[in-house]
Amino acid sequence: MHQQFIEMDAPVRAITFLLFVILVFLVVRFTLNRIIEIRAKNREAEIKATQQQEQPAVEEPMVRCALCGIHLPQSEAYFDGQHTFCSEGHMRQFHQQQQSQQ
Repeated sequence: MHQQFIEMDAPVRAITFLLFVILVFLVVRFTLNRIIEIRAKNREAEIKATQQQEQPAVEEPMVRCALCGIHLPQSEAYFDGQHTFCSEGHMRQFHQQQQSQQ
């Protein structure tokens, strides 16, 4: 009877060992795939960063807001034909001050 128990126990041990090997394989595979994904994302981020650094900055003239005096790129400024402003609100405020002074 003891021998039958050992014979019956051997297949269970083999199946348990096989399941353990499969589990270890899956864990290792998942971990390696995750590492590969992280490295690929980091590589893409580095490429984007170097591309942004390589692009020369476009120089454009700076203009001054007629109301607050802040300097800003001409492409972002509001122009009323005579003065430049940093926002539409400053343009309106400047013109209201000009009208009240007259």
